[in-house]
This record gives sequence, C-alpha cells and structure tokens, in this order.
Amino acid sequence: MRTFISLLCLSFIILSCGEKNNKWTTHNIPEGGFSVGMFSPVEKTKKTEITVFGKQERHFVSWKPSSVAIDKFKLFEVSYINCPASAIADSIQLNATLDKAIDMRKNDFSEVDVIESQAIELNGYPGRAFFYDAPKGNTLVSVKICIANGKLYDLVAIAKKNYSTNNEMSNFFNSFKTL
Repeated sequence: MRTFISLLCLSFIILSCGEKNNKWTTHNIPEGGFSVGMFSPVEKTKKTEITVFGKQERHFVSWKPSSVAIDKFKLFEVSYINCPASAIADSIQLNATLDKAIDMRKNDFSEVDVIESQAIELNGYPGRAFFYDAPKGNTLVSVKICIANGKLYDLVAIAKKNYSTNNEMSNFFNSFKTL
C-alpha cells in the first residue's frame, strides 16, 4: 500500500511539472521576422551547419517537454536561414531551392525510406511539406518549409503515435506569420 501511494504521489509530481510547459502562446520573434504559436517556454539557439546554400548559421526557436514531463509531443520548432537573392530570383530558382531544401530535410529522418513531399502554400508562402511515420519507433514527424522575406523557414512538429495531436499541430503550422 505504501508503495502504491508513493507511486501515485510521484506520478502527480511528474504530471504537475509537465503542465508548466503546456501553455500555448504566440511567440513574436522579431530577429527572425516571424511569429508562431507553440507551447512555452521556448528556447532560442543557433548553430552553423550545411544548408541548401552551403555552410550557414541556422537559428532555432524550439519547445521540448521537460525531461520529467509525460507529453504527447516531443518537439515544436521553427528554424530559419537567410536566402541569397539569386536562389529566389524567379519561380524556377525558387522551386529548385525549395525542392533541394526539402530533400535535405528528409535525409534528417531517413536515408532508407522513401518519403514523398508535396508543394504547398504555407499561409500564402510557397513551400514544401512531408509527413513521416517511421515504421519503427513511436514518432510522427510533420515538416513544412517555406520561403518568405528573404528567409527559408523550416517548421517541424514531432509527436508520439497513438495520441490525438491534430489540433495542436494544425494550430502550430497555421499560426506561422511573417512580421
């Protein structure tokens, strides 16, 4: 009985800690030129990596559940890089840039599985998207990229399988706006 009560108290503490991260907020990111809705708190980071335009600094705005939280989501993230004018000079260059960027992004999740992508408009901006349901593992990945105001934006939501996540994922992607 004592063990049961201890486990019940521990579960309550863990769930209570996770609740602090579940407040949905619109985050204005003036340095990135966008706003987006996602859980709080967010973390801003940057790192230099190989991008579709070569080696570049990529900026990240991310939310992850706390390490003790039991959550149906694993990640909400927007990253962005600057686009050279030549990469978006006309529709042919713009589409080639988007195709190359989404192909690079697919490789982050699988080099073996074929992942189909599609052309989209993300809130009026030209883009590409893919959805990945890994055959092994417990995650679903939705990635959407777009180019707006001289930046390539990459939005990703990663959730656990077998949970209802459509509302939050739709809110995340639909809330993205440039400033």
